[in-house]
Amino acid sequence: MCGGCDSEHSEDDENSEVAPPHSHLLSPPALIAGAVSGVLAVSLALPHGRVDGMRLCVWYHLFGITCPFCGMSRGFVAISHGDIAAAIDFNPASLLIYAAFLWALFASIWAMKAGRWDSAPRPPDWLRLPFYAAALPIFAWLTWSRVITLML
Repeated sequence: MCGGCDSEHSEDDENSEVAPPHSHLLSPPALIAGAVSGVLAVSLALPHGRVDGMRLCVWYHLFGITCPFCGMSRGFVAISHGDIAAAIDFNPASLLIYAAFLWALFASIWAMKAGRWDSAPRPPDWLRLPFYAAALPIFAWLTWSRVITLML
């Protein structure tokens, strides 16, 4: 019996490097790859320039002020269409988050190809620590400039 679907598989299925196609659809790498590729596909499908005034932020609609993540969706659309300057203008952190999404997509695909289905891929320290070193000051500045200064 297959633990993933309660069906019979031949002994060759269990010993082969390629698992039955339905057994790992809900594994962490598959879910990450699916979600990230969906986000990137939508950001490419949305027409750049026509979503510039779009505001999806619940915080903005509730309180009327921008949050540190406001502009991230529009930044993703701009990056997907090659407009890096507009992405930085929408949200300076959008480049870092977009890069993290790309890394997550490729790392998840690599993990699935290598047969590592049990956990989400984790970035190595040499990549994760510089990311934090860049992201934390940007988000601290965005929080200060967009939220805290308006509350003072």
